[in-house]
Amino acid sequence: MTISPNTTPVSATTAFNPLLAADRIVFRKSLDHLQDALKADWQVFLRRNKLDTPEALEFGHQAAEAWSDFLEDLRQVRDMDAAHPDLRAAAVELIQTTPGFYPHTSELSACQHALRPLAERHKHDDIGLHDLLHEAYLLTWAHRGNIDFLQPPVRL
Repeated sequence: MTISPNTTPVSATTAFNPLLAADRIVFRKSLDHLQDALKADWQVFLRRNKLDTPEALEFGHQAAEAWSDFLEDLRQVRDMDAAHPDLRAAAVELIQTTPGFYPHTSELSACQHALRPLAERHKHDDIGLHDLLHEAYLLTWAHRGNIDFLQPPVRL
């Protein structure tokens, strides 16, 4: 053992502390649920001709559970008193686009237009918000693409 002082600066872990904040952890978890929901929805779509098979029913159950968990986590972030205001705003935007889980693409576009400036505002911060908000923006983009693909073409 040595009696020399610790040479590791105390501020070395400061950059990680914001990532461990409860609002960021719950928001991160909500994005994981959104990704799971989108994947499961896509699997249900791929099996649309065989919806009564056990496999398709399982994917449908996974999708419903992931959407429910996604909304629950977003509501938790929205209701946290100590949550960062931009995470709360993002949670509100995402909640508004999930009723029925198949929102209109214009609702998803409006959500994207709200999320992007929130993410860009934190582009040079070290508090971990940019990556979370940017991922929310990108997942909304993927959700919009799925909706566009799944909707039947409009006949004029």
